[in-house]
Amino acid sequence: MPPLPVPPPPLLAEPLDLDILREMYRDGTVNLAGIDPRLNATRIARRLRVGRTRVAGRLKAWNTSGFLLRYDVWLNPAIFGWQGAWMSIRVDHPRVKPALFERLALIDGAVSGLEFLGDWISLGVVAPDASSIDRRADLVRGLAGVAEVEPPVLWKVPEPRRALSPLDVRIVRALRDRPRATLSEIARRVGISTRTMTRRYSELVDDLAVWFVPVFDFRAISYPVVSVGFFLAPEVEPEVVVRRIRSRYPLTLEFRSVRVGPDLAATEHVIFVMPPSAAHLEDLDHFVRSIDGVAAFETNVMVQVRSFPAWFDRHLETLSGGTRAAAVAPVPGRLKPSRPAPRGPRTT
Repeated sequence: MPPLPVPPPPLLAEPLDLDILREMYRDGTVNLAGIDPRLNATRIARRLRVGRTRVAGRLKAWNTSGFLLRYDVWLNPAIFGWQGAWMSIRVDHPRVKPALFERLALIDGAVSGLEFLGDWISLGVVAPDASSIDRRADLVRGLAGVAEVEPPVLWKVPEPRRALSPLDVRIVRALRDRPRATLSEIARRVGISTRTMTRRYSELVDDLAVWFVPVFDFRAISYPVVSVGFFLAPEVEPEVVVRRIRSRYPLTLEFRSVRVGPDLAATEHVIFVMPPSAAHLEDLDHFVRSIDGVAAFETNVMVQVRSFPAWFDRHLETLSGGTRAAAVAPVPGRLKPSRPAPRGPRTT
């Protein structure tokens, strides 16, 4: 019997990792529109005022440990006139999750999934309008292994300033095939100059027409990664609460959806915290509960991100000649009052 493969050692996260992530995300905090994977170690190191070798070493460790599996390249769903939403799904038992994810990937509009420890998962979907998202939620409720589906949480999705040209579509196809290729390599593949490619790429990214969404496997990190969603009293400043949590748990990263992401109420906030070990999860719960102004909260241990690329591959074919697919205006706001997203099992 051949020996089993030896998994790579886990990534021992450090504050520099979070600083690098903040620089790579467009708004300085985690958001749905993703990051720019071509922001190289030299530029990041210059911004952080640290050595390039240190930054390059951390980026390499993300890959070798299996923490950063790959990037998925999304088109802004507003280009098709579609709306996005998160669905929080409770399963009958954790053992049904692998088979359930396979079925969820077949739903029209399913683009992403997020697995939590325990009985909850999240599903990212895109659809023409809010009623279509509701119908997809009803479809999920009827799947074997699903115990509950909470009301979907709509995304805020900005409208791109212009439609994609045929050249843009060719560039997006090439980026989806090779998300980590250099711009020179993509230019050669598309058949344009590097200068033209650089300009077009910058326009697509700056216009939020193209999103680079990282696919993370949180099991590759030595610390648990905990999503903490909390509701604050109206008079409480969220920055004060985040600073308080970071003083106790330095490995804390903010999630904000200023331009792109779940449409949360002003009192709803989400952060990601890495306590020193799983033994500190209860301590994290007690600490957040003790902070003045926190009206309610929930903590969820994140396991891994799932990517469902088929929808974007199919709908790229609807874009031709620089014209936009027949559009349905994105629906602002949320479907119903909801919990923060991403969502998972309560541990409080």
